[in-house]
Amino acid sequence: MKRIMILLSAVLLALFPCILSAIAVFYYTMPMEDSSYNLSLLPQDGQEWEGSKGWTVFTSENGETTVLTPNGIGGYSGLSYAGQTFYFSRKLTEKLDSPTLRIGTANRSISVFLDDTLLYTDCPESSEKQIGELSLPMQEYDRAEPITISLPHNYMNQTLTIAQSSPAVSETLTDNETVYPCEITLYCGYSYESDLIASAASIMIPSVLLFALEIILLAAFIWRASLGRFSASLVVLAVAVMLQIFSVLTKADFFPQYFGEFPVDLQTMTFHLSIGVLLIFLSIYAGRVRPLFLILALVQCLSTGFAAIIQTGAVLSYGRWYRFFIELPQITGFLALFLSILCAFILWNRENKFFSYFTQTAILITLGYASFLLISIPLIPGYTSSVLSRIAGDFSLLLPVFSLKIVWVLCLLSSLATVIIELLEKESQRKIEASVLSAKNRLTLESYENLRLQSDEIMMLRHDINRHYTMLRSMAENSPEKLCAYLDKLVDQIQNVRPIITSGNEMLDIIINGKLAIAAKKGIHTEISRASAPKKLPLHDTELCCLIMNILDNAIQAASHPAISNPRIRLDFHCKDHHFIFSCENSTAADSSAHKKKPAPTHGYGLKIIHQIMKQWGDMVSIQEEEGTYKICVVIPLS
Repeated sequence: MKRIMILLSAVLLALFPCILSAIAVFYYTMPMEDSSYNLSLLPQDGQEWEGSKGWTVFTSENGETTVLTPNGIGGYSGLSYAGQTFYFSRKLTEKLDSPTLRIGTANRSISVFLDDTLLYTDCPESSEKQIGELSLPMQEYDRAEPITISLPHNYMNQTLTIAQSSPAVSETLTDNETVYPCEITLYCGYSYESDLIASAASIMIPSVLLFALEIILLAAFIWRASLGRFSASLVVLAVAVMLQIFSVLTKADFFPQYFGEFPVDLQTMTFHLSIGVLLIFLSIYAGRVRPLFLILALVQCLSTGFAAIIQTGAVLSYGRWYRFFIELPQITGFLALFLSILCAFILWNRENKFFSYFTQTAILITLGYASFLLISIPLIPGYTSSVLSRIAGDFSLLLPVFSLKIVWVLCLLSSLATVIIELLEKESQRKIEASVLSAKNRLTLESYENLRLQSDEIMMLRHDINRHYTMLRSMAENSPEKLCAYLDKLVDQIQNVRPIITSGNEMLDIIINGKLAIAAKKGIHTEISRASAPKKLPLHDTELCCLIMNILDNAIQAASHPAISNPRIRLDFHCKDHHFIFSCENSTAADSSAHKKKPAPTHGYGLKIIHQIMKQWGDMVSIQEEEGTYKICVVIPLS
């Protein structure tokens, strides 16, 4: 319980700075509140003309000012001749920080004045001319981007005047004297800059995070390959993430400026292809239902490819079927991912390890997002209702646009979390196997040294055997009274030869012989009652090594207590009724005389490991402790 509390505390402590950092970073994806004023005389689509908005539209030549007449739809008439430069001016009373003008000029030339100070002109050669002296030509091209002009901080109550060119040749067949002042917006420069930053951040932050994730997956792939394990699933998932990066980047406003226009919608196409690749990734772990995942992936890729062909206009013209095939990848993608989640729950019940982690992670993410929506109700007004209304809109239109993105993110995050968990488990298992292999090699060397020493002792006995026989014969004839004492001495020498276990299980022999050598060095007398075992036990070498080593280590540690005058260990292991029984009894320094079920403190940690290993066989572990004796017995079914 203490370890769990420490782990939870560590997780919460680690999450706190991460959450703060995430809030700080993603804060820049939200633009400042737009503080702007639409000063355009031309009404927006579907709106009525709002009047002059304080503007005076006029011409001025040779000191004469002529006010133009509005036509009620944003146009003004009354030019003296075609191509005449006209002016429109008003006093600026709107208060803003960092005031900026945005002027949509199209193919008109303009000059901008604040009072009588020239702020901007398309015709530098006429920069010395004042209001009423200008003759501006039409531009030879259309400007796609508006002109932005920063105003001085003391702009309030000054008069803004804009000179604008008019066509020298009529642009309409009905009226060659009507002119339309260009669109004008006065806005806060900080807000505009904030909008640009938010737009760039909303593209770059997800892209960078996904790119970092792709690098991690590919690095993990290379690392696994260096260990001799080719994990193709990591590459497949990295491709899905790569396609998602392309999907995020291609929706940026500046994408066409770098790569030009494409006949197809790359943003939706790469997004839908990433769904297909993710389904291929899930199929790797799907076992018997793998064909279903592959079919879903194939359908998604085919629908995406056909939609791309339809967008080129080479097969169908715009209409009902055109829209259906364009929207088809949305429907197939949502259904495929939804079916994948259902299959994941089925495979979880069938004890599929990958999908067990996948579904548990998906549940946690869903609960976390639902909690976030609840918390957002008072903190972020309108966010939760916006999410729910978008989901409801998807269902009402039977077109899962927003819902598809939610399911996609859920599946991607669950897959990534599962891959990370699996990598950590495999690395932990690899370290355990390396540790066991190192221990096995060490025990092998100890066992070899034990055999060598025992062989030397036997060779020494054989070397002296003839001398002993001769001495015994001489004593039998000349001094039979000394014969018994001499024989007792020989028996003691033979008993001092350490036993070598040959039970029939190689791994078990290596472990026990190594530990018996350690016991002998510590002066512990060992006794083997029975020593037989099957060639193959239903344990991995890792489990067998941990089980037997912990039993023997506990026994050696307890028997080595300095208060014990005659330390001993007695082993008894054999097969009976299709069970393997391993019993170890050792002397202890305990003072109690009554039978106890609670183990001694020296056995505590190792005993936990023993119980953990034996849980898979019903935890058949028997422990007895009497005065001066501790005995543990484990029973492992063989079939």
